Amino acid sequence: MTMIDSATLAAFDAASQGFVFHFDISDKLGAASKDAAGGLDEEHVEALRTGFLFFLRDGTFVGQYVGGGPQPWPRELSQISSRTIDIWAAYAEVAEHPGARGHLHDLLHVVSSGRPKIEHLRAAVDSYVESADWFEAAPQVSGGRLLAARSLVRAFELALSVNLPAAADIAATMDARAMAEMDRGDEGPGVVGTLLNSLVKRSKWHGHALPIAERAAEHYRRDPHVRVSFLRDLAAVTKGDSGGVERINRAIASTYTDAAERLTGIAKLMMFTDAAVHARDKGLSDLHADIRMKQQALTREDLEFQKVRFDTGMPEELLDAAGAHIGEAKDLEDALRRIADYPPPPPAALATEGDEQGLQPSFFRLDTVRINTAGPVLVHNTGRQDSPGHDQRVIHLELTGVLIRYQLDVLWERFEPSIREMTTALTSPVVLPAERARLLARAFRLYWEYDEIALFVAVPLVEGILRRYLKRHIPVINLAKGEAAGGVGLLGGLLRSLDDKPDLAGSSWAGSFLLLLAEPDAGPNVRNTIAHDLWESFPPRHQTAMVLLAALVFLRAASAGSTGEAEG
Repeated sequence: MTMIDSATLAAFDAASQGFVFHFDISDKLGAASKDAAGGLDEEHVEALRTGFLFFLRDGTFVGQYVGGGPQPWPRELSQISSRTIDIWAAYAEVAEHPGARGHLHDLLHVVSSGRPKIEHLRAAVDSYVESADWFEAAPQVSGGRLLAARSLVRAFELALSVNLPAAADIAATMDARAMAEMDRGDEGPGVVGTLLNSLVKRSKWHGHALPIAERAAEHYRRDPHVRVSFLRDLAAVTKGDSGGVERINRAIASTYTDAAERLTGIAKLMMFTDAAVHARDKGLSDLHADIRMKQQALTREDLEFQKVRFDTGMPEELLDAAGAHIGEAKDLEDALRRIADYPPPPPAALATEGDEQGLQPSFFRLDTVRINTAGPVLVHNTGRQDSPGHDQRVIHLELTGVLIRYQLDVLWERFEPSIREMTTALTSPVVLPAERARLLARAFRLYWEYDEIALFVAVPLVEGILRRYLKRHIPVINLAKGEAAGGVGLLGGLLRSLDDKPDLAGSSWAGSFLLLLAEPDAGPNVRNTIAHDLWESFPPRHQTAMVLLAALVFLRAASAGSTGEAEG
């Protein structure tokens, strides 16, 4: 039996007065111990401080107290010593604040067994219910009301866990407090949402939840997302009435669309998207079509895009070296070969490596949303973070394109090849027959003439070269299955297949060309952009240079076979 230290108890009660966060007690108790300079029982202080730094995470208490000893305090209750448990039990009986008593009894019920376990649970329920009024009176008004709601919810859940009759009285108290919260006229939904959620997820208590959800859905109309949340709760507690649920689902869609009409820019598009997704998922086909028509009517000006541009330069030494490499070529074929042998950017695995501390040298990362402006439509339903190293991969790709553009320009200045000369240099009987080689030669000439059509000519030829090259090494056909038609692999799949075959020549470039041509989540996605008429402005010239480089790399790979020796 642990004897209470009166000075420590007084400090504990003082630290508990007006608290709305458990860590307040731990911090204040630590400060009191320091000020008392040995006047408090340090063992008791440390035990209490660690107790109030155990927090519920998904129904399990997790400790966060480190302490001043050589070893941190345990993070799991099962590892807490019996001596510490005795100290908690002693102070749980005499603490003044019911919220403090409730928390200690809650911890004790987890670590106890047999009769003491149920006794501590009952004591926790009673203390949590009593603490609601104390928290309502706390100096931090909003935090106090929210903790009062959480205390009632915890009491309700503990009571239900052992079928205590008190659960019904607690549910009635939760109802009354939710209604009183809305009577305040406060726009903050946190208290009502906390009280309501615990009732909504248990069908037996839907009768208690229904009037709260109905009123909350009307009370919190100003924020469409908050209103939708309460409307979803209302649909959950009326799921037996199919007609009522459909009316609620239509109200949810209307909430989104009404909000969209009041918004501008990307927020308008995202709100329409939320409405359309909801209508689709709930089978409201008429609304789904209507909302998509409204979304499609948005123009680029409606989205209020802003361009972010910055200028950067490349070291002249780098450009000089790239140009000199082509200047040393013996003839046109040698110059093309030198360009094809340019080393690829670092692979994704290297691009994701950070500094010595494992940090990425970039700005703070936020979830991003990609938009297909031809819709306009969000490419993904929710925001997502770019994978680590994505920025580096794109920058490496773009810088490589600038250097290849420079080398192609040097080649033109030196040789000024004709269509016939380029056709002869590019022809490969297996992967690029003469008639196709002439088209590729024309693409090069268009590029040198600064004609944007070069890209439109070159991209399908690159896909054909790669397909015919891979055809000699791996399957590139897809067999018909059921109603699905058979066919041949397309550019994205072909590049991924090449990337999976490191023994094949050209494979070290596969990831970079995939990023350039057919990776919609990360790169320029040039192939799909031009093939499906999704471009708004012509891709920059250095990206066209990279497409021409892809043709040269795969032609070079085809001549090298599967040894990889010609990769440079």
